[in-house]
Formats: sequence, structure tokens, C-alpha cells
Amino acid sequence: MYCKYCGARLKDGASYCMRCGQPILEQRGRSGQEKKQPEAKKISKKVPKKVQRWCVVAVVVLISIISVAIGIDTKPKGFFINPEKKLIGTWYEVREDGSIDYEDEMTFFSDGTFIGGGEDGRYSVVDGKLIFRFEWVVSKFVYTYDFYFKGNELHICQDDGEEGILRKK
Repeated sequence: MYCKYCGARLKDGASYCMRCGQPILEQRGRSGQEKKQPEAKKISKKVPKKVQRWCVVAVVVLISIISVAIGIDTKPKGFFINPEKKLIGTWYEVREDGSIDYEDEMTFFSDGTFIGGGEDGRYSVVDGKLIFRFEWVVSKFVYTYDFYFKGNELHICQDDGEEGILRKK
């Protein structure tokens, strides 16, 4: 052991430093044991594997979101066909056996009007729904349907679960 004041080597069992005269008891503490200087805490630079995994997942998700955002913004303008434009034309009802009923037709015009099933009115596509508006002298009706295209077929989903299928010729 060495004196904390002058650095001289201390003899075992000595009660004071032979060089500077400082009491050794202060240097050893109350128990008479040598005081250990607190060690500097080591800061671990290793990151737990669980945290590493979450960081990797977060980065992948962030890159995916950015890629989708860029893809949506830079998509060719002709890639997405406006459903209202795709509706334009004459459609015929498809029977349950897959044949076409040429007597039951519906025609959508580019000005937002339609004729079909003996009725005429206006149509529009709002929030992915096909909306039909009928106006007669005494009343107005609005019908809203989910719909989708499958090839050259227009599938109109009715409230009762039935699905009407029209085919463009």
C-alpha cells in the first residue's frame, strides 16, 4: 500500500506515513481495511440483440413506407384507370349459366348519365362506391353499391349479398 498524500510505500501495520507523517487510519477507513477507490463505471457499447432487431425492423418499415410513397407519386399517369372512365360503354347482364342477356343492358355515358333496365339517371363513383341517382317528378332515389372490375366484367355487390355481373361487349 502507498500513502495517498505523498506516494511513499507504507509498511504493513504502520499507523502513520514515515515520509509525510499523515495517519494511515484515515487512508484505510474505519474498519482498518484499505479504502478502495471507486472504479469508473464501464459503459458498454454493445447493444442488446433485441434492440438491434427492433432497429432493423423499424428501418425496413420506414424504407417500405418511403418506397410506397415514392411509387405512388411517380407511377405512370396511364397506369390507373379512372373507374368512371372504365364504366363508359354498354354492359350486358350475365346470366347464372354464364351466357349474356342482350336484352338487359346498361349504358354509361361520359357526361355521368346512364340508361338501363328501363330507367335513366346519373351515376358517379365516390369513395370506391358506385352511386346511381334517379329523379322523377315526384321523388328522388339514390342507390349505392360496392363494385369491382374483373377482366371485362363489372361486378355490382348488392345489399342482400347478391352480386350482379355485367359484361362489356
